[in-house]
Amino acid sequence: MSTDPLQPFLDHLAYERGLSPRTVSAYGRDVGAFLDTALDRGAIAGSGPVDWRGLDDARDVVRVHLARLRREGRQVRSVDRHLAALRCFYRFLRATGAVEAVPANLTAGRGGRERTLPRDLTVELAATLVEAPDTSTARGRRDRALLEMIYGLGLRLAEIVGLDLGDLDLPAGRVRVLGKGSKERILPLGGCAAAALADHLGGSLEPASWQDLRDGRLRGDDARRPVFEGRPGRRIGRRTVQQRVAHHAAQVAGTAGVSPHTLRHSFATHLLEGGAGIRVVQELLGHRNLTTTQIYTHLGRGRLRAAFEGAHPRARRGPNEGNNQS
Repeated sequence: MSTDPLQPFLDHLAYERGLSPRTVSAYGRDVGAFLDTALDRGAIAGSGPVDWRGLDDARDVVRVHLARLRREGRQVRSVDRHLAALRCFYRFLRATGAVEAVPANLTAGRGGRERTLPRDLTVELAATLVEAPDTSTARGRRDRALLEMIYGLGLRLAEIVGLDLGDLDLPAGRVRVLGKGSKERILPLGGCAAAALADHLGGSLEPASWQDLRDGRLRGDDARRPVFEGRPGRRIGRRTVQQRVAHHAAQVAGTAGVSPHTLRHSFATHLLEGGAGIRVVQELLGHRNLTTTQIYTHLGRGRLRAAFEGAHPRARRGPNEGNNQS
């Protein structure tokens, strides 16, 4: 079976979750093998666009596939990896509305619990977290800028790591971001993110370079320097960013276990709650497909009802309103 139908899922793993190419490839192989089983069982068609509804709560397909793996002599670790890949795949399908349920025989892996999509922080918790670093130190100012940029602009892990000074246009209040597939997008840079970035760079750059950056005159080697460094002169690594986010999250009640992806998720959720249209959020996140953006739009039922009642002209009318006769 062609793996083309899996491309949105693989893109999600690589660019949204920041998984390594090796892990993405392994997940693709595991899920591809499962889809071959589904094809054999007639759950999905072998030609044309895939109708994922054939996999909705497909417990039988999962059972047959796991039995096939065991007949092949797969070790327990290998079967567990397949289960992890399938759970992740089904969560993606459910989040994008392709299926309604995760098969019951996938929901209890090791630990007996189904893993869930990254949660979004409340606005208050997000603010507390990004303000957690001690800005009296250089590392604290760097970390504050990291957190503000990820949450304030919705950057992917690879995007925050890859930022160069030349990508910043401080006079215009803009930043150029190189997203997936080397696609560029221009994001507004202002407010808390711009202030934190200025504190970080104003203290870490040489005065002449900082002045050139502020004036929009940065050129040459200076423009290719990373915005965020780990060791002096070296670009910060992905793992370091993850560790710093986790470190500060551990200090704030209610935010333990937060990752850079959680902050990006919260960025999108808070924009939507604040009234931004989904197309605007799609553009800011750099998503090619709207279905990918929908992963970030899980508003609670109460918030969804409030938004509906506040927006639709007939949402709050009683059953007898408008029917009064004189």
